[in-house]
Amino acid sequence: MEHILITGASGYFGQKLMRLFEKKSEVKYITGIDIRPLPSTSKKYEFMKYDVRDDLTDVFSGRNIDCVIHTAYILPPIHDIALMEDINVNGTKNVLNASAVHGVKQIMDCSSSTAYGFHPDNPELLTEESPLRGNDNFTYAKNKKELEAWTRGFEKAHPEILMTVIRPCFVAGPGFNNPLSRHLCKKVCILPLPTAPFQYIHEDDLVEIMYLLLKNKKTGVYNLAADGTMTFDEMLHILGGWPLKIPVWLLWPMNNLLWRLRAKFMTEFPSACLNMIRYPWIASNDKVKRELGYTFKYTTQRAFEDFARHVKASNEIR
Repeated sequence: MEHILITGASGYFGQKLMRLFEKKSEVKYITGIDIRPLPSTSKKYEFMKYDVRDDLTDVFSGRNIDCVIHTAYILPPIHDIALMEDINVNGTKNVLNASAVHGVKQIMDCSSSTAYGFHPDNPELLTEESPLRGNDNFTYAKNKKELEAWTRGFEKAHPEILMTVIRPCFVAGPGFNNPLSRHLCKKVCILPLPTAPFQYIHEDDLVEIMYLLLKNKKTGVYNLAADGTMTFDEMLHILGGWPLKIPVWLLWPMNNLLWRLRAKFMTEFPSACLNMIRYPWIASNDKVKRELGYTFKYTTQRAFEDFARHVKASNEIR
């Protein structure tokens, strides 16, 4: 783990990882690729402007990169689904195949617990052995499900590579900024009726566990989620907002119309995303606790409270 390549280096995960690895003595060099520059004064860090779908030969050539962390995915729903799937699916395949060609020894791929899918019959806790049923009408979850199937084949074809797949739930903390966080920050927050308990992991716990998994050369699949859950009523109470609950039969077509009209002031996601609020998809964290002996610094509620403190200090409640 002397020379690490981080894809999506300018994103949420990427920036946190870069700052963490900068402090680790065993990491000598960090190369980051993204389509957006990430200014840094770190002597360890080199930024290269690349799309994950590009030919990456020049990124790997002459750098002796031995570890790749692939975080470059589009999570927020966009209207151009073909572009989203091209980046998420073909970009991932391109990065992993290039890593194999250039002799990378260790890869961490950031999947997601959304790969389990949002379903009314999900078990109380989803383990790493639970079937992946990512909803086909929710592009991100669908892509994660499909990519994990492809990654299993990649692992078999490249037994020389230590492969780690992480499935984090939604990440909270000061950097939590996506359509869900912005939706929750509305003074009046529209929610489907009913809603299910929800789960977070704090951004600090996430990157620390990622580092420990790599340092200890852990392979396989790991759910990454904090202890406990929260209700959406609890989240809005902490933020000072008001829930407006609408039956799904009415909210679904109304929200889809607003999405097609690009009415961002009302919604930032298509109605398929309502299922992640309606149905439970709570991931077990027993495996990562057992194998790393890790103690989470934040519960789900404490992670969300840290996000809320940042939001209130920034006056971001709309």
